[in-house]
Amino acid sequence: MTGIISSLLLHAVRHWARCMQVLLLMFICFHLSAAEAETPSRSLEASALSRLGELILDGRLLQYDPSQALVYFSKAAELGDRTARLRMAEMSLRGIGTKQDIESALQEIKTIAAEGSLSAHVSLGDIYALGYAGFIDLNASLAAYEKAADAGNITAALRLSEIYRYGLFGRKDPRRSYGYLARAKALGNSYALYLMGTGLVEGEFRQVGRPRSGLEMFREAEKRGVADATIALAMRRDNRAAQLLPRSKLLNKLAGMADNGNREAALRLFDYYLDPKNWGSRYLSARNIRMARARLEKIAGRIDPGELEYRELLLDILSAEKAAYASLYDRIDTIPPRSRPSLLRRTLRSNPNAFFYFVQMRLSETGFFRGRLDGLLKRRTISAIMNYCASLGVKTMCRRGPLSVQTTRLLIHAF
Repeated sequence: MTGIISSLLLHAVRHWARCMQVLLLMFICFHLSAAEAETPSRSLEASALSRLGELILDGRLLQYDPSQALVYFSKAAELGDRTARLRMAEMSLRGIGTKQDIESALQEIKTIAAEGSLSAHVSLGDIYALGYAGFIDLNASLAAYEKAADAGNITAALRLSEIYRYGLFGRKDPRRSYGYLARAKALGNSYALYLMGTGLVEGEFRQVGRPRSGLEMFREAEKRGVADATIALAMRRDNRAAQLLPRSKLLNKLAGMADNGNREAALRLFDYYLDPKNWGSRYLSARNIRMARARLEKIAGRIDPGELEYRELLLDILSAEKAAYASLYDRIDTIPPRSRPSLLRRTLRSNPNAFFYFVQMRLSETGFFRGRLDGLLKRRTISAIMNYCASLGVKTMCRRGPLSVQTTRLLIHAF
């Protein structure tokens, strides 16, 4: 009897998910812009199918399901949608939801870029920068990003800003980083204002402006609907230095906002309880997994399925004992690809033993690591990491060590 009930429940859940997909497809079709609505219905249908595929691939509104995303991308590609072709090629390149075929996928992405797709140029920039095709070419990556940014692609401008802000390809260059954010802002990206403000209040863009100017950036971003800017203003003093509020005031303010329905405030509290040291203030206390979990449970119904899975996995990793690392490693592939870099980055910061266990697992699967899986950064693990860097053609880029920004970035994107 129990088995029958379980089967019926599973069938109901699957039926509900399918209904949600159909409803979303209808919603997307209805809300396409007027310009798109004037195109032939075949093109409109292709765009809607492609967008639905992206929602599923990113775990937004619907559960992350790469196989189902591929179904929608395939249908859209048959109707001539270039974005769907690009997403299918990207998934094939990395073996997400389908068999990996690096050579064919890379050629397809190059073909789409040659057809004039700026998104394909950004994709090539990512591939050359992160080793998704088995090699790294930083010059080719920069060229791809710059070509797209020069043609008005916002994502490319944001990528270039990040590269120069954190010195991902070499030395940091705050002025150039700020300049690319200004370009993204000029192209209509409101979030660039928030990023500019963050760099100013945290002193990263001190060559360009003062912390107080950062608060003005936050205010302008808030007017444009950037929720993170509202949180940033709530967390800081309105003075020349724009310091973070004292711990008790900061927590009380965020808690009040969260209790009044502010989802972003609740998520920021979750982040605080999990990783207080990253907030850069002497006022903050130790990690509190229990409080983080309680905050997440309160807003679980108001965040996307992919976001919820990512944060639940993060909670489990940061509270795990070594015996659980293997099962947690298997769960990494069950969250959307877009969430994995953040998951691994935060794992490195807050549970480095789990991070290096995951690295050992991944490098053992590709033949670089042979030894006991213990999560310890010892000689054999360091050697495997350096050999991995060498296989990508960037051994010199990793010479600063396994904990450098450049090396850990490559490891994070190996998942």
